[in-house]
Amino acid sequence: MNRLGQVISGRYLIKELLGEGGMGAVYLAEHTHMKKRVALKLLHPEMVDNVEVSARFEREALASAHIEHPNVAAATDFGKTDDGTFFLVLEYVEGTSLRDALDAGPLSVQRVLRIGRQIALALERAHEAGIVHRDLKPENVMLVKKDDEPDFVKVLDFGIAKLLEGAASASEQIAKRNGGAANQPLTRMGTILGTPEYMAPEQALGEAVTPAADLYGVGVMLYEMLTGKHPFDPPDRMAMLSFHIVAPVPPMADRAPAIDVPPAVEALVRCLLEKDSKKRYPNARALADAIDAAATSCGIDMGLNVPAPVPSQPGSSRTVGGPAGSPPPPSTTDWVRNDAFAQTSVGLPATSANAAGGDTALSPAPATDGGGLLEKLGRQPRFVLYGLAAAVPLALVVVVVVMVLLFHGGKPAEPIKGKEGMTVTETKGKTAPADRVEAAVVLGPDALETLAKEYPDDPAVRQKLALAYQAQGKTTEALRSVRALLVASPAAASDDDIVQLVTAAAAKPQGTDDDEAFALLEGPLGERGVDSLVDLSARAVGREVRDARDVRLRATKSLAKPEVRAHASQAAGILLDFKAATLCPAKHDLLGRAKDQGDARLLPLLKQIKQSHGRGFFSRDPYPCMRKDTALEDAIAAVEARAPAK
Repeated sequence: MNRLGQVISGRYLIKELLGEGGMGAVYLAEHTHMKKRVALKLLHPEMVDNVEVSARFEREALASAHIEHPNVAAATDFGKTDDGTFFLVLEYVEGTSLRDALDAGPLSVQRVLRIGRQIALALERAHEAGIVHRDLKPENVMLVKKDDEPDFVKVLDFGIAKLLEGAASASEQIAKRNGGAANQPLTRMGTILGTPEYMAPEQALGEAVTPAADLYGVGVMLYEMLTGKHPFDPPDRMAMLSFHIVAPVPPMADRAPAIDVPPAVEALVRCLLEKDSKKRYPNARALADAIDAAATSCGIDMGLNVPAPVPSQPGSSRTVGGPAGSPPPPSTTDWVRNDAFAQTSVGLPATSANAAGGDTALSPAPATDGGGLLEKLGRQPRFVLYGLAAAVPLALVVVVVVMVLLFHGGKPAEPIKGKEGMTVTETKGKTAPADRVEAAVVLGPDALETLAKEYPDDPAVRQKLALAYQAQGKTTEALRSVRALLVASPAAASDDDIVQLVTAAAAKPQGTDDDEAFALLEGPLGERGVDSLVDLSARAVGREVRDARDVRLRATKSLAKPEVRAHASQAAGILLDFKAATLCPAKHDLLGRAKDQGDARLLPLLKQIKQSHGRGFFSRDPYPCMRKDTALEDAIAAVEARAPAK
């Protein structure tokens, strides 16, 4: 509908279309009596009967009207046109968006702190009024020239604000007036709210949203202002949510080596970007105080003569583009890019909107999708991941997001060809990020194989891969992975889990698998391999008599090989030599080594000799030479002293 030239509610003359979206349009208007320019938001006529859209629109008016602060663009009027269409009048802000300022590159530390402090003060007032913004981003922060302040901040667009307990009754009244129950959620699958690039981890996971989520958004913006880059750099925007949830925040020097950020300022930003909301600053006022303290510690003159709060002026939204203080060049494309309302589409296909997110504070509608989750995830736009976070159990959300992190995380490196022509990123000489290793463990061997190709020199990935195959009963693949691990990292031979894996495979003859297991025990596993062979050679015969005897016999034969015996530790060596000695003098000659080198495994043999002297008239002592001195008792006492307490 062409509304240019119309007068809304008898006093707002529509002069120009600034932007349009699925819900409605934003116009530049003029108050007919005061000759004051305002921004007028109008719902499309077809949205009037949409209970959810109407309730959300009215809630934006309620939120904006309850925040009276000089750093917040105020709502000044709300009502219905003669044809029943809702409209909202907002303060018109003449300036440039923070996004446009960032397009020119990083800002000075002083400028960042001044802007950040004003955002904090705006949030302090909003949170005191029981309102969480939930969509803080550079597009929603305007910089205006005001008196001597070239970067006077105006925070915009409370269209998806969450009303906290203090404003709950008003929110319930809105829902009732629009034909819904008081606690009826304003979210359904496909409704697009928020922006993943600035979304707090708890918000991305569908948990309750508190003022701490706004502080996280401020942290992302401060990081971006200081470095000129977003903290995370996923290969596509769909992976962004997973980075917020699990990826560590990179040091600013890594993202922008040429930028020198004072440690105190970086520490402030990192506090805001804590994954655990309880570890961030307790409130917006604490953030403002921290900014003041950081500036003082760095010797930065903040020029804190910020103008005192004044009543909000009537008017409306923003000016886009151009230097601060310049006349507003109306541009439909710029407005759509910068205005959350014009970006948002409700009731249309999700791909028609550019803003993304969801109403995480309220109960989501159950998902009705019956297709394969991973297949659909790969086909959907970036905001569908957030919809899943709000619609499925939290455990499944974690699996989904770490899967995205695994397959989309990391910086691009030289591609190599894997099996079936698949391109794999190889990062030689580097270790995989711990969060990606954990993610791959959740997903299983296939994901670990992919990560191992990307990080071929990381033993941790191959170790996890071997254990993952073992957990699935794939012994052949597990042993193959162990061999690759030992080639890449011989030190892995001391890994208890790896030794147990190979020993268990050797103890259960399965054709070719036990051949490989014994081959690993006889050489690559070194001392630990010999120790396992010793244990297998002495293993008691169980119900599977033939198999157990076969294992014992095979282990004994392995230990007889000189090349295997060469890998034995001193403790294993004296044990093997003591067993091999058949005559009493030969065993007696070994007691000195037994005293110095023997471990708990030797004790049963020594004690058996001590107790085996002859009994009765016809009995003969098989080891009479052991009684001629105290060498046997001395060896037993020394070994017992070294043996671990039971």
